[in-house]
Amino acid sequence: MRRVALRGVRSHLGRFLLSVLAVLLGVAFVAGTFSLRAMLSSTFGELVDTSMLGDAYVGGPTGLETEGPGTRVPLDLVDPLLEVDGVDAAVPEVSGPVVLVGADGTAVISGGGAPSFATGLHPDEPATEVTGGRAPSGPGEIGLETNTLRTSGLAVGDTTTVVVGGEQPVEVEVVGEIAFGAPVAGATIVFLDPATAESVYAPDGLVAAIALYGDGRDEQTLVDAVTAALAPELQAAGVEVRTGEELRTETREQVEQILGFVSTFLLVFAAVALFVGGFIIANTFQMTVRQRQRELAMLRALGASPTQVFTSILVQALVVGVLGSALGVAAGVGLVAVLREVFAAMGMELSGRIPLDTSTVVVAVLVGTLVSLVSAAVPARRAALTPPVEAMRDDVVVHDGSGRWRTASGALLVALGVAAVVAAVQDGNGNDGALLGVGAAGVVLGVLVLTPAVVPVALRAL
Repeated sequence: MRRVALRGVRSHLGRFLLSVLAVLLGVAFVAGTFSLRAMLSSTFGELVDTSMLGDAYVGGPTGLETEGPGTRVPLDLVDPLLEVDGVDAAVPEVSGPVVLVGADGTAVISGGGAPSFATGLHPDEPATEVTGGRAPSGPGEIGLETNTLRTSGLAVGDTTTVVVGGEQPVEVEVVGEIAFGAPVAGATIVFLDPATAESVYAPDGLVAAIALYGDGRDEQTLVDAVTAALAPELQAAGVEVRTGEELRTETREQVEQILGFVSTFLLVFAAVALFVGGFIIANTFQMTVRQRQRELAMLRALGASPTQVFTSILVQALVVGVLGSALGVAAGVGLVAVLREVFAAMGMELSGRIPLDTSTVVVAVLVGTLVSLVSAAVPARRAALTPPVEAMRDDVVVHDGSGRWRTASGALLVALGVAAVVAAVQDGNGNDGALLGVGAAGVVLGVLVLTPAVVPVALRAL
């Protein structure tokens, strides 16, 4: 029966390839989602580790908020902090929104929805390095992060215009190229000298946090020393000292939480693709069983049991599932590679290789194979339980007239969904997420309604 099953696959290759394609698409979404999340997690984790190099941080008790109602830190604490034994440097975290005009006279847009911000370039900040020109000095000079310099089309020595802190545009000179130790995920970063940054973004003398760099002692030891030496000042300001590792871990957890929402959203589409694929597979095997009913009846008459007939069809489904899943994993990796290039073209460099661990492959292959087996189970059961004499009779197929209604309603849902998606994308004001979601749902529902009507036609064409 195994040979019969494999011959059945070869003799109806076109139809089974359609089922393989259905599994491939769903599994590609699953494998691609896991790989994309792992790569994004690596990129942002590396960014956190290389941009938050402080041994300790002075900030509000709820964390280091750069926006919102979180407690902010007085700049007056910088000098007392420098007097604490073990503190080599105290760097205020000063940053805010900025608009940078590129060489073409238009504003530089960050890639992938990343922020555009200006920050003070402190000489004691180890996360940055001047790789060209020099550090800015005074309100008429700026430095640009390496990727920002490239995407803006500017060069060291050029004159351009910036808008910092919502003030009037000012003409500045680009005097330096500044490098980060990790990809900056598409952000547009402008560096100001510390005094200018503080005057623009901290006119009230309050900043988001102060990073402390020690003399090599343990982070917790440094925190304890600062807390003991400046307990009254810290209490009066309503701030506390925390280790750098504690804040880095907290920030990474926040990133993982956001990526979890993104992964869930993408996996919903993967589930929909697999659900639609299940319909395609079920229809494929139903059509194949109908066309092979005489062959199956002959096998029953020659002594094959219902279990053997059922198993032979499931073997075909297993071949479809395993082959489609394997190709789907490869397609998922290819999809992530394409997305990586798209992000890079938008200025959002993703670090590291495309991850594909064993668990991702196993989960993707199991999901694709199970969907194929479950979808083929009902047609296989019907074929196994059909008596040989009944299967060898010429049946008359009676159409119930529902096909036209199904085709019309499905086509209408797809058309309305596409129209909603196009309208949401063309509007481009960022407030049409609901319309985009409704449009996507309409397309998905339309495909689900159309599948039983379209697949038989496609199979007959093959």
